[in-house]
Amino acid sequence: MAFNDTLVVSSDGNPIDVLRACPVLDKPATRLLAGRLFPGAALEEIGDLLLADALDPPRDVVYVGCYAGLDLVCSWTLTPQRPSQLDPVVHAATGRRQTLLHAAHGDAAWCSFGLWRDGELMRALSVCADPGVLEDTGERLPFESDAPQDPVELGDRALQALMGFSCAGHDRLDDVDPELIPVVAYRVVSVVSTAS
Repeated sequence: MAFNDTLVVSSDGNPIDVLRACPVLDKPATRLLAGRLFPGAALEEIGDLLLADALDPPRDVVYVGCYAGLDLVCSWTLTPQRPSQLDPVVHAATGRRQTLLHAAHGDAAWCSFGLWRDGELMRALSVCADPGVLEDTGERLPFESDAPQDPVELGDRALQALMGFSCAGHDRLDDVDPELIPVVAYRVVSVVSTAS
């Protein structure tokens, strides 16, 4: 089953533990975080959604969730092809100790994931069916020891290991339920300078 997702999670501890507990959304904090991620842009709040429906946002929309100990963002605009190219503004926006990035595009047979601790890149992998490995930096994570060669399957395994849920429909009893995690949607409108 092919799926598309883009998800950046910043946390103080294990994000799976926070997400599994069905955290309470801090809605005012979402606007502040969106403003730090898109400085100078106009942000229009366009509604609330559940994470399950926010993983593949339109290009001009960002979904933001802020909870005790964790912040998450779904935005293709912030998602680089190679994790090492994640904009430093994303790391600085939350001030949390750990950042995880996961992105996948089923039709392109591409997946990408990255892990940072205290601002230092620990692991980055970006791979697609053609041309193959785009980036492979750092020590492999435990779930990669017997990882499938197919980028779509690898992407789903990475999502399960890093975020605690799968988009491929093989749910486990202790999975995070993205249908119970609220986020806020903002349309991001670039500010055009009118100075002459």
